[in-house]
Amino acid sequence: MGKRKSWIILLGCCLIAAVVAAETAPGGLQASEHAAAEGAAGAIRAASASAEAPGKEKGEVKTAAATVRGELPPGMELVVENDMLQLLLDPETTVVAVKDKRSGELWSTNPEGRDEDRIATAVNKKELASQLILSYYNDRGHEAFMNNAADSVEKGQFEIETDAGGVTVTYEIGSSEKGLSAIPVAVSKERFEKRILGQIEDEDARGRLRSRFFYNEEKALYERKDMQDYIVKDVVAILQSIGYTAEEAKRDSEQAANQESEEDLAPRFTVPIRYELDGQHLIARIDTTKVTDSEAFPLHEIQLLPFFGAAGQDEEGYMLVPDGSGALIALNETNKGARAYEVPLYGEDYTPKSEEGRQVQFEQISRLPVFGMKRGDEAMFAIIEQGDAQASVTADTSGKLNSYNRVGALFRLKDMEPVEFRAGSVTRQVPKYSDLYDGGIAVRYSFLSGDDADYAGMASAYRRYLVEKHGLKPLEAEEDTPFVMELVGAIPVRKTFMGVPYRSTRPVTTFKQATSILDELQNRGVFRIDLRYSGWFNEGYYHSLPDSVKPDESLGGRKGWERLLAYAEERNIEVYPDVAFQRVYVNGKGFKATRDGARFLNRKAAKRYKQDLVTTNPEGRAYYVLSPRKLDGVVDGFLKSYSSYGASGLSLRDLGEDLNSDIPTKGTIDRQDAAGIAEQNMEKFRAASGNVMISGGNAYALPYASTIVNAPLTSSGFNIAPEQIPFYSMVLHGYVDLAGAPLNHGRNQDSRAALLRTLETGSILYYQWFYEEPSVIRDTKLNYLFSPYYANWLDEAAQLYKETNETLREVRGQTIANHRKLADGVYETTFEKGLRIIVNYKKEAVTEGGLTIEAQGFRVIGGEGV
Repeated sequence: MGKRKSWIILLGCCLIAAVVAAETAPGGLQASEHAAAEGAAGAIRAASASAEAPGKEKGEVKTAAATVRGELPPGMELVVENDMLQLLLDPETTVVAVKDKRSGELWSTNPEGRDEDRIATAVNKKELASQLILSYYNDRGHEAFMNNAADSVEKGQFEIETDAGGVTVTYEIGSSEKGLSAIPVAVSKERFEKRILGQIEDEDARGRLRSRFFYNEEKALYERKDMQDYIVKDVVAILQSIGYTAEEAKRDSEQAANQESEEDLAPRFTVPIRYELDGQHLIARIDTTKVTDSEAFPLHEIQLLPFFGAAGQDEEGYMLVPDGSGALIALNETNKGARAYEVPLYGEDYTPKSEEGRQVQFEQISRLPVFGMKRGDEAMFAIIEQGDAQASVTADTSGKLNSYNRVGALFRLKDMEPVEFRAGSVTRQVPKYSDLYDGGIAVRYSFLSGDDADYAGMASAYRRYLVEKHGLKPLEAEEDTPFVMELVGAIPVRKTFMGVPYRSTRPVTTFKQATSILDELQNRGVFRIDLRYSGWFNEGYYHSLPDSVKPDESLGGRKGWERLLAYAEERNIEVYPDVAFQRVYVNGKGFKATRDGARFLNRKAAKRYKQDLVTTNPEGRAYYVLSPRKLDGVVDGFLKSYSSYGASGLSLRDLGEDLNSDIPTKGTIDRQDAAGIAEQNMEKFRAASGNVMISGGNAYALPYASTIVNAPLTSSGFNIAPEQIPFYSMVLHGYVDLAGAPLNHGRNQDSRAALLRTLETGSILYYQWFYEEPSVIRDTKLNYLFSPYYANWLDEAAQLYKETNETLREVRGQTIANHRKLADGVYETTFEKGLRIIVNYKKEAVTEGGLTIEAQGFRVIGGEGV
């Protein structure tokens, strides 16, 4: 402790000297800011070096580079700053804070009043002081938890290293690396007395170490007693002073008592957090290549900064979570029965675990890697920019485990599944684990004030990020909004020959019939059509592996396909042939499940089915999951074959929708790897086809999409997050055409509600049809489709298009500047150039701001034209 205090005094003297020198220089401190900082940094480095004895203690600061700026919160030291932010650190608790110099607001990794929390007890109070909460598996595959406050900081098992860019705090969580494993379990009498006791010169230290061992006269061994953590630290320090190593301890234990190494007797983990400023942002990183666990205690998940920006019970505002279209959690919501929010980004990973025990807990996929906190007139907005495919967003309100509202992210590093083994009549389960994720974790935090401190400001911040970091391009101006029509070509059916059943396909919309439907739609005034055509090749909707292309003969073959494309080009209709690359419906014809399929942890080929997110019932035909390592070859084969068919667009059924890892015998491909592979191949499609339509619209797919169908226009409606907002649309409107699910597949099929949702979100209409009577899908794998017969929908679709197009064509290329709830069921959307749309979902008229909006009606106000 004395060394720590002397270091701080020396540090302070160096800083003061540097500042005084800068102030006396021409131009004063302001003119010599860089020189002062460099002088201070050099002095601190010298001070740190002189203060550190050999074998530097954990918990000490190695270097620092900082200038003194105003008053700092108690215990905080300035690490680095720029024109907008200051990065602060408490070296005793490792609490980090960011001060926004523009507003004066302080954003801390941990609540300031946590020690006085009257609700939190025991471990919950420790977690309030933590920057990391870990979950890991024990030897039985059961999950357990640790946090860095109780299991690292209080034990002094951390190192702080500052530099000109920021600060890195490395935590040893649990038993330290040089803990019990550095102390022999047992050692022979001769070696203990000569190699250990005989080398310790300090009599007091020799006595302390001797008292920690019991002498077994029968075996002539010194055996280690049970020790508390502070005693372990003392004994390790004594052994280190004589150069006794952990390798010697291991060897002595094995030789003296015939015991295995003890390096896995207790859970311990190494996790470094790096904090740095980037303009108006704080970035918190974990270099996962430096994260360590052990074979006996695999690390499962890491919660990073779970209480960053937490809001107390006296604050007003909300938390933003990316559930579907987006949802808000009101601060201090009193529904204590509501479960905490925890939802994986990009849906479930279906390969770590087989279907047994899997349960869908959300109706809508979280497709954007973001979350936010609004506290009064200030807000924090976070983007998970590394490790997003491994992440889940978490949130909870005050009054349950503690007095704080918090939102953050956890990251999955290893998966586990019990695998059953049988030996005769004996059956047992052994946990199997994936490789440790090593692709890195990074969260970028932005700080918003005043009028920008709401979910509209957060949407604007994320849109800017996508434009600047990922090259998102605005839509080109057009006279009308697109109408997306999906036609299903051929469907699978079961037939029999001489009593023997076999699989076949049946055409439900031939290429010629497709032109007929397009004619009818245009005759009703719908001209700007995007045609998504599924089931057009390789044996219909559930086609074989698309490493080559052959239009189905039952639909008209190659010539019929070419005539359809010529017809579409003549009428400026974009054609998007639909292809599934990751869902493989046929085991054979180029695909072998045991060779090409992704694998569960139990090593079986991953096979699953599309699941209704509301009822959890299976939909459609089961399919295998293509291994990400095979995707490049399939895509290259497809593009080579597809290039001769002349279509200018392409629809990707699953590349922007599904994201699965692969766990073969050696070398896990995690979800982050899989996302990178998907991106590389989507870039190939964009380069080859120009226009790419994507289903779902996960964030990593956004830069490659011109149109997104099945985009989230609603949220799941969790009890904890009941307030639905169109955040997804607010981010992307004006840059990508968005359509929700096919309107004819809605469960209530309320065309008026669909119209209002389209206007509120600025989205486009989307229908999925076929030409034949609907009875043809009875007893097929497509019988989950609701009312797909086109003739039943043409008139309604044309009328809805007319109403929406008259309003939205003016704003198609504009961003959504604001959105707000005026009353229950009444919402206002404001577009970039001022046009406002007020929608009323209620079944009675309402009056807002002097305007009356009819029941299930809307009003359009302002606008400048295009």
